[in-house]
Amino acid sequence: MRSASSVPLWLLVVLVSFFSCSPVMEATRPTPVDTSQFAVGESRFQIVQALGAPTANVKNGDQSCDVYKLYTRGPGGVGKGVIAAGEGAADVLTLGLTEVLFTPLEAGTRNALHTVTFCYDKNDKLASLTDSPPQ
Repeated sequence: MRSASSVPLWLLVVLVSFFSCSPVMEATRPTPVDTSQFAVGESRFQIVQALGAPTANVKNGDQSCDVYKLYTRGPGGVGKGVIAAGEGAADVLTLGLTEVLFTPLEAGTRNALHTVTFCYDKNDKLASLTDSPPQ
């Protein structure tokens, strides 16, 4: 014989696991890199230390350039937390019906990788930074 109290718990587990897609998608969204933290004249070592190894190295005239694939747009850590908490609260208040709106919205607004090129002078100092939009 099944107890009446086990059915709501089972239903709650199903609802939470089925209707928590958008808060999870938001919470796991990559945190963007703020490229404005890098200034002309900064050393290549400092930039590589902050970003890791580049995906490619190219020559641009007399400059040596490092190419990175970075997320440069989107909400930061606090913003992601606030959005995920709001979506979670909306899920609870609407019994998951907001997932019909939020999950496709999250999928459509996910961060895209940008090609970011850091070019250095002969002394390995940053000469220019280019953030190209995704294709």
